[in-house]
This record gives sequence, C-alpha cells and structure tokens, in this order.
Amino acid sequence: MAGPAARALAWEDAHATERMKFELLLNSGRGDSTHHLEVEPLTELSLPQGRVKFLLGDQAGEADWAELERGKYSILIDGRAYLVRVLANRLEGSKAQAYNVSAGANKFLVAIRDPRRRRTSGSQADKHGPREILAPMPGKIVRLLISENQEVRQNQGLLVIEAMKMQNELKASRSGRVEEIYVAEGQGVETGAKLIRLS
Repeated sequence: MAGPAARALAWEDAHATERMKFELLLNSGRGDSTHHLEVEPLTELSLPQGRVKFLLGDQAGEADWAELERGKYSILIDGRAYLVRVLANRLEGSKAQAYNVSAGANKFLVAIRDPRRRRTSGSQADKHGPREILAPMPGKIVRLLISENQEVRQNQGLLVIEAMKMQNELKASRSGRVEEIYVAEGQGVETGAKLIRLS
C-alpha cells in the first residue's frame, strides 16, 4: 500500500487543475495553528450528503458527509465517524469566514481564508475611486502603520491586526491616499468592520 506522501503526490497530479485551495486558522483553546486545505470543487452543495476528496497539508483523504439537521453533520473519514456541529460566526459581505466547530468534547474556532479573494480584492472597481478596507476576521488592532492624509503605495503595510493570537499585516491593494482611519490601536473589531478608507 502506498504511503501518505505517495498518496498526496498522486492526488496532486490527479487534481492539479480543478482543486480549490484554502488556508485554515485553527484555535483549539490550547494554541493556534495554520493548515493548508485543498478540495475538489463541490458541485452539488444543495444535496444533504456527499463525498469529498481533500488534501490537508500532505495528507490525502476522502470524507463522506451527511447533514443531519442545520449545522449538524455526520462525517466519516478513514472508517471513523464524527458528529460535528458548525456555527457560522461572520458578518455578511466579509472576505473571511469564521466558524465555531465542535466534534465530541473538542471545540475549535476555525477561520477560513480563500487566497483567490485576496488576489482579486483589487478589482477594476477598486482601482478607481475610494475603497474601504474591511477587517478580514474578528481581532484587535495592534498597530497603525499610516496616518490620515498620508500617501501610500501598493503593498505598503496599513495596520497590524491580531486574530487568534496571530498578528497579520494588512497591506494596500493599490496606491492612494488615506482618507479616513476608522479604528484606533487596541480596539477590537468584528469581521467586516471598516478599518481604513483609501482614495
């Protein structure tokens, strides 16, 4: 039987052009960790059950799932059954998704980032006219790196936000002028909260 590395390489080859990639930020109460998840595109999201192939880090696998009721799932992975409850924890229109997840006695806060959204966040509409920079997830403003009326260049750091004990620097998607700063250092923010307005 092929080992985990061989199965991962075979999965990479078979799904190279079609897989969806995500970054998972996981807080279990005992610490934080980051994981890279790749899955086959889910075409039948409306179905109450299904099977999905995935690559978590370098571990390839398959999961059979069934939605028992809203937010409650039965998941079978490698012959082991899990009862999982998922509660969405985000604001509409935000660019990140956060969930409270429980599996048995284990509880997690899981934030999901889609790298494609970060790449496309500087869309054509963003290049012309004012742009609001929103909080990608709940957190605390650790440091402001700019001031109002300051000119900034593309990829320049704007502020540092701490989420799940990890500090993330938010950068400008394009050059512009800082019209308004909506937050202060030490302030807590929710997902989707306005942080900075760029002209």
